[in-house]
Amino acid sequence: MTDGIVGAITGLFRGRRRKDELAQVDAEITAFGEALAGHSFEPGHHKDVPALFADYQRALDAYEQAKQNFVGDRNLRDAADVLRTLDEGRHALACVDAAIEGQPRPQRRPLCFFDPRHGQSTEDVRWAPSEGAARMIAVCAADAVRLAEGMPSIENGLRERRPAPHPRPAPHPRPGPSPNPASTAGAKRRPERRPTAALPPPASPLASPDPYETWPGNTGARQRWESHGDKGVQLVRTDPRKPALLVVHLKRAADSWVELTSPPDGNGRPRQILTHGSPLTRAIVPVEADGRDAIRLQMNTKGGWRIWLHPPEEIPLLEGELESTGSYVLRHPGGQVPLRITQHDGTAFSLHVLRSNFTLGALLCQGNGQFTAAAITPRRAGLLYVQSRSSWSIDPSGGVHKAHATP
Repeated sequence: MTDGIVGAITGLFRGRRRKDELAQVDAEITAFGEALAGHSFEPGHHKDVPALFADYQRALDAYEQAKQNFVGDRNLRDAADVLRTLDEGRHALACVDAAIEGQPRPQRRPLCFFDPRHGQSTEDVRWAPSEGAARMIAVCAADAVRLAEGMPSIENGLRERRPAPHPRPAPHPRPGPSPNPASTAGAKRRPERRPTAALPPPASPLASPDPYETWPGNTGARQRWESHGDKGVQLVRTDPRKPALLVVHLKRAADSWVELTSPPDGNGRPRQILTHGSPLTRAIVPVEADGRDAIRLQMNTKGGWRIWLHPPEEIPLLEGELESTGSYVLRHPGGQVPLRITQHDGTAFSLHVLRSNFTLGALLCQGNGQFTAAAITPRRAGLLYVQSRSSWSIDPSGGVHKAHATP
């Protein structure tokens, strides 16, 4: 009985602490709303400065997104994306102030990767979660010191102590070792909401080490969307003159398909990027520039989905063995590095150089079904594009150990 009383008291204090933390987040949303309401910006006085309008709209969108995503939050883990969205809004408002005063746009550092309450990051460090691939992250000064000394980041309850392992393809019934199934442990699941004027903010970038599992924290408000069911949607390009990298995630593959309606294919028809009957739930699609400011899709599914235009600087770098399923875009650092490429089953596979305008360049590797082959990366650094509907791996440690191509 004593244990029960102690547990009840402990739970009561934890509940109060969570309420206090959420009250602080609510106060930050209110304060930002008051800053917007009291701002001196008058649209009629700045008609000739479109960038200023864009920044002001970005600030308004961030405020609306923060309010929407705060609904249903039960603890600080849930509210982490709210803090990051407010930070984006404050930076947008600072850009408005700078434009009005004739000053250069202020530089922006992201909030600390491990906990937005730590404030602005001070430096980028190389870090890898347990069982995950190494990557560059932005951290606060305190966490930078701790990581440099071989210590873990400051524990705060926002991150799991054991982050989710790097997703691997599902095992296949063939001889030899099979990859482990993908894991989504620690991923933040939020209720699906229909966006209003603004698009929803990103899921927490802490959820998974897979760079395409969720949109990065620096993805623009108009470059992302999350909802469910059949819907025609559009994402706004950051620059109509530049290509974009589209990422689509579906919660269910059954009876689902996705069409890219604009820009259309070479014959003027919609381009199917996830097809009916496909087992895939993710597509990574290079989209060429067509001079229009929006990319339009038709979502056909009864389940949830999320889509975004992936920031170019967040395209992953090939540094070690990479395993994935379906299409993929990666960056290689340059130099003629031998690759060992394996597809575990399925249909056609190809690895192309992806030109700067996102058209296909040189074909580096091609195969079908289960096979292992060798390829060499180009001398110049650039992008590579995998086209596949199956699980595969790319190992930059060398060429083929044992070829067993299957026609």
